[in-house]
Amino acid sequence: MQLERRKDRLLLFCPLLFIYDEIWLRIFAGQSVFAGFLYPLLFAAASGVFVWALQCLLKEKPARILTLILLALVTALFTVESVIHSVYTTYMAPSDLAYAAGDVAAHYGSELARSILHGIPKCLIFALPIALFVRYGRDWKAEQKLALKPSAAVSVLALILIGAISLFASHGRTAAVYGSSYSYDRATESLGLLTSTRLSAQYRIFGNANVSFAETDTEPADKEPLPDEAAESTAPEAEAFTPEPQVMPIDFSPVTNTGDPTLDNLTAYITSQTPSMTNAYTGLFEGKNLILICAESYCSAFISPELTPTLWRLTHNGIYCPGFYQPEWGGSTTTGEASFLVGLAPKGGDQTMLELKDNNNYFTLGNQLQRLGYSSCAFHSGAITYYHRDETHENLGYDQFIANENGLTALCGVEYAHDFTVFDETMDLYLDKQPFSIYYMTISGHAPYTKDSVYVDLYYDQVDQCVGASYKEKTKYYICYQMELEYALTEMVTRLEEKGIANDTVIVLVGDHYPYGLGRGEAWKNDENYINDLIRGDSKVSFLEDKNDLILWSGCLETEKKEMACTLHTPVSSLDIVPTLTNLFGLPYDSRLLPGRDIFSIAEPLVFWNDLSWVTTEGRYDAKHEKYYPNDLNLDLGEPLGAPSGSDAVGVFSDDPAYAEYRARIDALVQNKLLMSRAIVDTDYYGRLFGPDDVTQAGETVFVLPEAG
Repeated sequence: MQLERRKDRLLLFCPLLFIYDEIWLRIFAGQSVFAGFLYPLLFAAASGVFVWALQCLLKEKPARILTLILLALVTALFTVESVIHSVYTTYMAPSDLAYAAGDVAAHYGSELARSILHGIPKCLIFALPIALFVRYGRDWKAEQKLALKPSAAVSVLALILIGAISLFASHGRTAAVYGSSYSYDRATESLGLLTSTRLSAQYRIFGNANVSFAETDTEPADKEPLPDEAAESTAPEAEAFTPEPQVMPIDFSPVTNTGDPTLDNLTAYITSQTPSMTNAYTGLFEGKNLILICAESYCSAFISPELTPTLWRLTHNGIYCPGFYQPEWGGSTTTGEASFLVGLAPKGGDQTMLELKDNNNYFTLGNQLQRLGYSSCAFHSGAITYYHRDETHENLGYDQFIANENGLTALCGVEYAHDFTVFDETMDLYLDKQPFSIYYMTISGHAPYTKDSVYVDLYYDQVDQCVGASYKEKTKYYICYQMELEYALTEMVTRLEEKGIANDTVIVLVGDHYPYGLGRGEAWKNDENYINDLIRGDSKVSFLEDKNDLILWSGCLETEKKEMACTLHTPVSSLDIVPTLTNLFGLPYDSRLLPGRDIFSIAEPLVFWNDLSWVTTEGRYDAKHEKYYPNDLNLDLGEPLGAPSGSDAVGVFSDDPAYAEYRARIDALVQNKLLMSRAIVDTDYYGRLFGPDDVTQAGETVFVLPEAG
């Protein structure tokens, strides 16, 4: 009887092990253990039974070795993901971690070391089952020698159980997370780490065949168009013109009835969409130069006319979008770049850009302007191989991608040159080569934000004098880092004005992601969440940490086209930048082929995240808590849905009948746009439509590589 009881206890070991790990992962992440824990519990239990039965098919020694290996792998997985979440507040698939691990270790070794050091207590907790197994599991196999057939049957039954749970998960509330809109971070929270990791491997090896678009994502036919007041402008009556659909004469036959469900369903969805129309802003910037800037960890919450006159000027004196968001896409800098440059929602990991390296990225502004003969170049004062940019960025429409190893160090006289130096030293390369298309990925704003930084030495007195005690010290260090961007932009605008081409040049600046280096955690030496101090609110409420300002400026908006400067009080996403600039530059454009919108069209405004959260003019939906906050309080959309004014108190749960129909439609729209983005990447859809992009170099060469030696 005692042996039987021991056997029963060991039978439960693997299921309890997996459940134990899933519970602690949620505890360390600050997530409710019980809310939404049904699927993680069921998957963990069923997986544990399967592993136990599988071990019983083996002899004693191999089974014991297999168990120890399994325990080590599971411990490592849960420890690493817990540490990653504590640093970036997101879970990252093992393939994404491997993708960037070498670069992180090489360039941010001290932060990585601190993360590992402070992850030791978590590792000990996750490793506790190893000690239990070593102590109590030695007699396990001895009691199971005659259980071959029953064990095989149990393993089959466990697989059937996993399949049944998966069937329910893929057709219930978690259907999109499980399939068509899968992201590792959201799946880990909703389904458990074991299941999200299994799905990640499954989809990476076999592809994600979930390509069924919802049919309920269109606006009602009788819905009134957005009011003209959405754009507050002093513009006079526009010259009479006839709005035309923003479409292109495309032959869709190569991607229709192919027998490939991904292609066929994607084409059916795209061709069923209602295109947006041309408008008074169509062609406003036609023929002008373009400078795109992706600013590392930039958040505009601190800017002011006194401290940052240039950032303030460019933000407010052009096309001002106070409702702009750069969603946290479940990765890092490269996902922000992808949404901004390519106009597609990243797939929830850092490899999206690399997956695009051989695709025809037809609608990037770099490629569109390169086809018109613009001189072009991309610059980054970092390692050329970081995020494999040496393989990706020229395919985004730039003749050259210049970083430390291929000329920028020689040009600037120092490795990892500050933003001001990079702007100052590179502008002479292209100012006389108009029209030009230039891209900068900045570096000075990168964490960690420490007192002994050169940026703090340079700018602290100025920052402290201006903001005083209104910010905490760590936050002021961050502002010092961003002051480098202020002076870099000041130099840029000054040079453009001195050259007499500021009116003929457009500057667009977007942050790559929120400043996670201000978040609480030992990796960044932060004893509290300084993001809240920066944004003057709760970073987890109303998506405030992802709210930012977009710079969309040209000198002409302060002079000859001053009447076209405006403020847009609608939600705007980084995905809207490509279609908006395409419209402003008067470029050929098919609005059905991108998930974002031209912000000057009457297309329905929408900001969405990979976790299926969203913001519209009507309200906002927090998918993690399944709570919808309607905009019934007439909140100022200039501060869209984020003011900590008690608005969260009016949140309603997702099944509230008063809002269920609207919420269901926007949910479907978000899922479709995420699926559309993924399918375009996976199938090289633009390449199938337009063929290979033969224009890989145009205009004058911007950067002549220095001769060796």
